[in-house]
Amino acid sequence: MFQRILVNDLIVEGKQLLEALARNRFPIVAALWSYFPESMEWRLVIVTPTADRAPLAAYARVRRALDRTAPPLLTLSDIALVGPSSDDYQAFRSVGSSIGRFGKGFTESRVQYAVPEDTYVYQLP
Repeated sequence: MFQRILVNDLIVEGKQLLEALARNRFPIVAALWSYFPESMEWRLVIVTPTADRAPLAAYARVRRALDRTAPPLLTLSDIALVGPSSDDYQAFRSVGSSIGRFGKGFTESRVQYAVPEDTYVYQLP
């Protein structure tokens, strides 16, 4: 089984999207790229309280920001929004990767839900 590579262009486009969201006062608690081995895909995980309160509205705001920034590679299907109280986010925090570093996290054997093995972190609190 081959792991899909996270290319630098996606890292840059993700950063540009996060900057556009911040300019529009979209609350971001944390943001990171994570590899999900079960789907063999990298996802830009954005932790936002808006995902808990109004997930459809949160995705609509991300969609508008994507439309404005028009990245050639990054699509809405590459993005996952989670709330800060979610089990997934708490698992990410326990990995403890530093900003800008790839880290080996933990796999499904340590928790009951899917947790990515690799990460590229933009920001964590």
